[in-house]
Amino acid sequence: MDAQRLQVGAAKADITPDFGTQISGDIGRYRPVEEIRDPLYARVFVLKSGDETACIVACDMACIAKQRAWEIRGRIAEIIGGRPEAVIIHCVQSHSAARVGGMFEDPEGLLSPKLWWVRGETPAYNELFTDRVLAAVTEASGRITPARAKFARATEGRCAFNRRFVMRDGTAKTHPATCDEQILHCEGPVDPEASLTLFENDAGAPLAGMLHFTCHPTHGYPHRYISADWPGLWSERMAGKLGPECVVGCLNGACGNISPNNHIDPEYDRASSLEQMLTHLEQTGETLIDRLAKVPGLPLKAISDSIKVRWNEPPAEAAEAARRMIAERPEPTYRDEAHERIVWDWVFALRDIDKLHRLAVEPYYDFEIQLLRLGDIVVVGWPGEPFVEAQLEVKLKSLGRPVIVAHECNDECGYLPTRAAAERGGYEAWGKLPPGTLEQATEHTLKMMADL
Repeated sequence: MDAQRLQVGAAKADITPDFGTQISGDIGRYRPVEEIRDPLYARVFVLKSGDETACIVACDMACIAKQRAWEIRGRIAEIIGGRPEAVIIHCVQSHSAARVGGMFEDPEGLLSPKLWWVRGETPAYNELFTDRVLAAVTEASGRITPARAKFARATEGRCAFNRRFVMRDGTAKTHPATCDEQILHCEGPVDPEASLTLFENDAGAPLAGMLHFTCHPTHGYPHRYISADWPGLWSERMAGKLGPECVVGCLNGACGNISPNNHIDPEYDRASSLEQMLTHLEQTGETLIDRLAKVPGLPLKAISDSIKVRWNEPPAEAAEAARRMIAERPEPTYRDEAHERIVWDWVFALRDIDKLHRLAVEPYYDFEIQLLRLGDIVVVGWPGEPFVEAQLEVKLKSLGRPVIVAHECNDECGYLPTRAAAERGGYEAWGKLPPGTLEQATEHTLKMMADL
């Protein structure tokens, strides 16, 4: 067998959490799992050609903390005989799924044990996720076989909408009331591209497929049920079309400001929007299958680089106010009688104190950018929740070559708004990293693509 030929192995692991596990995707809300509407999966793709071996793990999960991801990437690299830098752990960011690793560290122990859920993680789930993903990586590695790649793209404009609006007073608002009369205009664009990368064996049988679309999976928020939301459910429906042996996963794009809510459509119905979105995506998926064409040339190359960004330091008055609040109110103020919803300011105070500790230990964050080249296709892995404008710029400057951007890769470093969006304010404007980080990351990604 030609060692330079592309080889692919795929498998999937059930990562559905147990009842009682904290559901992520909210701030200061107790959300134990009480119902499982559909299972969650981690879909593993091992790619090999010549001396390069890479792995993409696409997870029906909210997010993963950096240290946890790095540990798992190291163990995956050992299994596949590759480098941790060539392993991407991508979370689709379902708001009806769990997370791995906490939202903050609480180094001073200010959070009482009974409020463990405020950090978002459930320690037992961390271990369940790790064990099952590693088992799937081992299985995928054992299935490595010569393969060829096909690619198709289509335009789908019915499912995703920019969720930020410029109001008549010049400020920005995320998720305004439907048809709010104070809406002046939508702040930004969407990316309507959907794509499918399909790997076939020499007999033409589908082995694995990677879907791509860009939209926040928020249909299950703030309920207490588990759901893979549109990325996982679309993946399973497409697997049904491609064959029972085909492992299909989805890479969700830079959706920091994109959601399924159409705030300027008076007939938008949130209750039925998931099924409607899946109907549209299924139709688009059939178009993708019909358009599949061979990817010319299959050099496989994975590169990783980081830019150092200083953590967003809380203003002195905010830091002082945070310490004063926690000192005066060691127990939180609740928004409900059941004591299951904490006022956000109390949680933000804990996070500000956490930021001060982090700044003292290491004032800079290593923002990792990963690129995986597969012939003419480039997969871009970014941490956190970047705004879609960055993804569109990278695609525009790729001159039509297929680019697949995946957000929430290997860490959840928070929202990455554009400079203009940060100036207007709104929910996503404050974050762990300062305004301008998105532009720096975009510029560095383009430089890396030129080198690649």
